[in-house]
Amino acid sequence: MTRILHRFLRKQDGIAAVEFALFLPILLTMFIGVVEITRYIIITQKTEKAAVTMSDLVAQSDDVSTSDLDILVEAAGEVMKPLDFSTSGFVIVSSVSRVGSNPATINWQYTGGGDFTQSSQIGFQGGAATLPAGFTLDPNEGVIVAEVYFSFDPLFTGALLPSRTIYRVGVYKPRLGELTSLGA
Repeated sequence: MTRILHRFLRKQDGIAAVEFALFLPILLTMFIGVVEITRYIIITQKTEKAAVTMSDLVAQSDDVSTSDLDILVEAAGEVMKPLDFSTSGFVIVSSVSRVGSNPATINWQYTGGGDFTQSSQIGFQGGAATLPAGFTLDPNEGVIVAEVYFSFDPLFTGALLPSRTIYRVGVYKPRLGELTSLGA
């Protein structure tokens, strides 16, 4: 019996398979983490680009209407491709201006671009504007603010990153007009 036990302990045939089995959970966790974190970073960058693109496109107009914004908001969906912006995204475009020594107010607001409806963090039409930290408007100055929301859902449920809402803001000064009113 001792001879069989001694022979069994000296065998090296399955050691690589045992080591692989021990490290497989660690390797899978690392793989899932790398995939999810990389995907999250890419989606965050795309959301940032969509916000900047929206505010830039609107700021290039000399006047803007709701139908113009309906067309321009499709640009956000194009920037977010191959992701489905129509179900996971939302855009809010606001015209913010400051008259004299009064606080900055929201002149008009447009919402659209997807079914993932959210509230503006800038404020509501006709109300005081809460601009991004460190951003102030000089008297008689205006800006176009585009807020883009995207619902991030991990590919691997129960993975390292939970579902969350990605929010990014783009701010541009109008170039050709004040854009303080929104046409029909």
